[in-house]
Amino acid sequence: MASPRKILLVIAVFLCNVLAVAQRGMDPSRGPQSPFSSSRMREGGSITGTVQDIHANPLKDVLVELTNVNGVVLNSTYTSVSGNFEFFNVSQGSYTVRATAGMQQISEHVESNGFTNTVAIRMDGTDKPEDGVNGNAISVAQYKVPGKAREEYRKARDAMEKGKDEDARKHLAKSLEIYPKYADALTLRAVLALNQHDAPAALADLDQAVKADSNFAMAYMVMGSALNMQGKFDEALRALERGEAIAPDYWQGHFEMGKSFIAKGDYQTALGHLQRAEAMAPKQYPLIYLLQAHALLALKQYPQAMTALQSYLQKEPAGPNRQEAQKMLEKAQAFAGQNNH
Repeated sequence: MASPRKILLVIAVFLCNVLAVAQRGMDPSRGPQSPFSSSRMREGGSITGTVQDIHANPLKDVLVELTNVNGVVLNSTYTSVSGNFEFFNVSQGSYTVRATAGMQQISEHVESNGFTNTVAIRMDGTDKPEDGVNGNAISVAQYKVPGKAREEYRKARDAMEKGKDEDARKHLAKSLEIYPKYADALTLRAVLALNQHDAPAALADLDQAVKADSNFAMAYMVMGSALNMQGKFDEALRALERGEAIAPDYWQGHFEMGKSFIAKGDYQTALGHLQRAEAMAPKQYPLIYLLQAHALLALKQYPQAMTALQSYLQKEPAGPNRQEAQKMLEKAQAFAGQNNH
């Protein structure tokens, strides 16, 4: 069986790309890779609605999330210029529609009955920063960032989504020249450093980010990733626990904690975090299954490990970890066969 350190090294580069598209500064409407992508769910009805201020003026770019009765986010989108939003193919049942703008968060209960269901949300107004930063943990520090710094950050984020990392670095440099304490820009630059395997540079930026904004959850998540890459698993867990305390619905924190606990040999705890990450994350992140399989193999739960590995290979047949997953599957099959005789 591959060692925990080897597994962590195999997935490290992929993780950085996951964090790059997953952080709350990304625009969820741009493609299927975003964890907040408004991808379609199972066949069913639709839930439509509007978000307006108290004067009936439409509010655009408000984060709207659809959650189940357990509070798990199933889908999300952003309101249009006219304040509208829509979730398609929603199965029959009870849901909550949650709108977040700046420091405000409004929730409305809605029943899906297989047809079109409408919900109207009223907010006091929004002073949300117009830099694409969204989520449930927007802090006061973000409202101090000048507009020009936000604009350069937006350009950096867009360039990174297109794979133009060098252009992203240039825009981040301009953003931070305007406002050196911009936590979002510092964190995005840290992700770029991790993509280059430069964990020390990433940690230097992340240290500045959390000093500038101690409530910026994603900075702690990326910090946990960087510390995991360095093999500093206890420090990684401390950073990740801080991030989880701020934003408990960020699946990335549980994903990284799963890595940390695998490296520490605490496979049962790792599985718990990975199961939570799986419940929160979109289905297009098959790497969770690979980590689950590693923990299950260590616990000698071979049938479950085989299922996890088969799920990974089915969802990512040409991924960078395909050969490693295939070898793990062959070992799991061999161990399971031995136990059956």
